[in-house]
Amino acid sequence: MNYIINRLKKETNNNENIIIRKKSILFKKIYIIYNETITSSDSISNYIIRSLNNIYIPTYNHILDRISNFKYKELTTYEDISYYLNSGFTIILFNNNKYIALETRKNLSRGITTPTTENAPRGALDSFTENIENNIGLIKRRIKSNNLWIKNYQLGKYTKTSVSLLYINSIAKKEIIDTVDKLLNKINIDGIIATGTIRNLIEKENKNNFPNTMSAEKPYTAVKYLLQGNVVILADNDPFALIMPTNINDYFISEEDDFNKSINVTLTRIIRYLTFFITLLTPGVYIALTTYNQEIIPTELLISIAAQRENVPFSTFVEALLMMISFDILRESDLKIPSFASSAISIVGALILGEAAVSAGIVSPIMIIVIAITSVSSLTFVEPEFINALRLYRLLFMIGGALFGMHGILLVFIYMIIKLSSYDFLGVPYLTPFSPPITANLKDSIYKAPTRKIDRRNPQLSNNIIKNKTGGPYEE
Repeated sequence: MNYIINRLKKETNNNENIIIRKKSILFKKIYIIYNETITSSDSISNYIIRSLNNIYIPTYNHILDRISNFKYKELTTYEDISYYLNSGFTIILFNNNKYIALETRKNLSRGITTPTTENAPRGALDSFTENIENNIGLIKRRIKSNNLWIKNYQLGKYTKTSVSLLYINSIAKKEIIDTVDKLLNKINIDGIIATGTIRNLIEKENKNNFPNTMSAEKPYTAVKYLLQGNVVILADNDPFALIMPTNINDYFISEEDDFNKSINVTLTRIIRYLTFFITLLTPGVYIALTTYNQEIIPTELLISIAAQRENVPFSTFVEALLMMISFDILRESDLKIPSFASSAISIVGALILGEAAVSAGIVSPIMIIVIAITSVSSLTFVEPEFINALRLYRLLFMIGGALFGMHGILLVFIYMIIKLSSYDFLGVPYLTPFSPPITANLKDSIYKAPTRKIDRRNPQLSNNIIKNKTGGPYEE
């Protein structure tokens, strides 16, 4: 025991927060060790000290039986002692080879609150917190089945972060689970402080810049994808879950879709796909039309555009690039400033910036309209990685339009389709269910079939592709 105490004092530089208390039970001496910054003093006093004061037989098994703490762990090595001590456990040293860790963690996590990034008019209002056990509980509360399997990991040399891999064993493909398990076991870095670190370490290199994993703040989203055969990764101290693998269609689906009729959802998804192409193509097409393909523009509109650009000193490409950079700067600043001021600053900033740029003759009024339509359309998407991918390809379309006109737009579009269709992650092609076409899953893509008719899972995610039919009172 002296070796452990001396080594602990040396490694922690005699940290005053590490409390080492010596206690005697008849002729037997034991040591109680805990870190007061992450342990509950009430739990130590009420359960451990009080239990030890009522013990008169100083044997290891007797003390273990009489201690008033439900969750404990028997330890054998110094490394285990160090880990549990820094995890909020109280360590009891009996002799040189028998130690016990009792859970006395202080509640340092915030309560369950409403989501801030996944907003929906209807649906559950709870969100993940920084406590991984609470997050697992929020998922388990919705999936009351023994088929929800969990694999736990400790990742990071110094942080030893608790990471959990969740999946439904009877639905998820074993090949996907085994691959993700191997990727997680290969992680060997100093620390894991967020699921984003895990995402960057295990996801396949994606030169298309489109994401193949999705962040989820709501348990609802995580559970929905678990039931489809996806896997979910949770990390302690991070209020976001990681869902993988995903395809491009997943970013056009909203929680609100589950509350509306299929025809209304279909119309809404058509709008979402329309905003996707508006965000990608609008600046590039405008540059191509005004630079090379003026014959496509109606004469009256062409004259109006020419009159507006008469005093603009820059080419259409430079004009569009300057405005896109300005609006992106406004968007990034909107994410950093306090929430009570962000909306006002971004709106006022955009109005003043646009008006001043037009008055100074730097840009034309129609360019403000083009960039405004593009920026508003991009607000449809909330996944940051997806927005960044749109930003990159929008720039490529602008360059293509500036160099070759509409032919350049077509070439960049073909390039994007080739890259997306040739990419897959964990065996799931990125353009699923469009390419390769999966008829059953097309029922929940751009077109949303009635819920009772969506009776198949994606065969690339699950071997158990047939869902249990629940039907309804009007099913024939």
